[in-house]
Formats: sequence, C-alpha cells, structure tokens
Amino acid sequence: MLIQYEAGGSLLHRWDPLGKLAGLLCIAVMAMLWKGTASQLLLLGLCIVAARWGAGMSWRRMYRGVRLIAAVALPYFLLTALTVPGETVWLTWGPLRLTVEAVDQAGEMSLRMISLFLSSLAYIATTNPQELVAEMVQRLRIPYRFAFGISTALTFLPMLEEEGEMIRAAQQVRGGRPPKGLKGRLAWGARFIAAVLLNSLRRVQQTAGAMESKGFTAYSHRTFRNKSVIPWWSLPLFLLMAGLTVWTGIYM
Repeated sequence: MLIQYEAGGSLLHRWDPLGKLAGLLCIAVMAMLWKGTASQLLLLGLCIVAARWGAGMSWRRMYRGVRLIAAVALPYFLLTALTVPGETVWLTWGPLRLTVEAVDQAGEMSLRMISLFLSSLAYIATTNPQELVAEMVQRLRIPYRFAFGISTALTFLPMLEEEGEMIRAAQQVRGGRPPKGLKGRLAWGARFIAAVLLNSLRRVQQTAGAMESKGFTAYSHRTFRNKSVIPWWSLPLFLLMAGLTVWTGIYM
C-alpha cells in the first residue's frame, strides 16, 4: 500500500508525531513562501532526502507517489505555462507562446504540489495513528472524539486504496478489458469511483456499529495503554526548522 503507516526505526519513525507534524507545517509554509522554480526544486530535493534517508522510504514507493501527483501537476504545468502572461518570449508555436516568466511560475506551482505531497506521504508512512491520537489527547488536551476521527481518516486511506485494488482485480477476473477512447475511460472511471464509494460507506457503517456496541463516547475521559516517548532532539530539530521558516519569510 502506498498511503499506509509502516513500522520502522528510521529518524522520522523515532520523532514524536506532534513534533513531526509541526515540522511538516514548517515545510508547507516554506513551500508557499519560496518563489521560483529553482527554489522549489531545492525544496523538493530536501524532501526527497528526508523521505529516502530520514524515513527509510524506498525509491519505488517515492516514484509511485510522485507519479500519482504528477497526473495532476503535469496538466497544471501545461495550462499555467500556456495561459500566464510574460514579457520574455522563450518559444512560439503558431498561436501558442511560451514565456520565461510563465514557465518559471508553472514549474514553481507544480514542484510545490509534489513537495507537499511527498512530505505528507513521508509523515503518514512514519506516523502510527494510535500514537498521534494519544499525543493529541494527552499533550494538546484535544477531545478524544476529535482525535479518534483523525486517526480513523488515516486508517481509512490505505483501506480505500486496498478496495480500489480489489475492485480492479475483480474486474480483470471477470474478463473486464481496459477501456478504449475517452468515452469508455470516463464511463469506466465513473463505475470505479461509485464502487469504491459504496464499499467505503459500508465500512463506515460497520465502524459506526462497532463503536456504538463498544460504548464509544460513554465516558468523558479515555485511558491509554502506551505512553508516547519524546526524543531529546525533537525540540531542537523543530526550533531549527522553525528558524529556517522565519528566515525564509523575512529574506525570501
């Protein structure tokens, strides 16, 4: 599964969920503040280094994630490059005109999308939803009903991915062939999305029934079996990232 937590002993696995979430927020802020394709390419490189050697993610898993978001980023790049006005003409082809400013802005936006997706993927892959809920309730004093909703959302993401793979495999077993043409692909996509949504609604009903039968929300407080461990370097690392974010907002 692509969007799923995997246990491990990497640096990001040892980082506590809330500290890691604050670091993820810093990356998001820097992605919004950094201007230009070159700056976004540098940030993407840092995200790749963090995902590969900080989170222990394989190249294949990162490639699958980038390929998934590239299906949205590439059309957005082309649309922006062809529609945004600019002064320095780079290439002219009939009525189409590419400018340096348009290509730079298109590259900036597309690389920003990839960086945000890859950093979020690294967070999900290294964060245990149960530990995240425990820290949100114990340290932030967030009502456990709200925290459990976040945990359920993180748990349902790999389930939906698994449902999609099962539906695709079932269609192949029944002799279903890949659709041809735009009309066939749109019809197949509509049926596929409808099947995934129906199965997800069934899982939601089952989860709600299980929660009700176990007396969820019957008490105002909730106990936890495991206590989260915060490494000593969590705060210095966050302060370093926060300082870099502030410096980015001032000088970039």
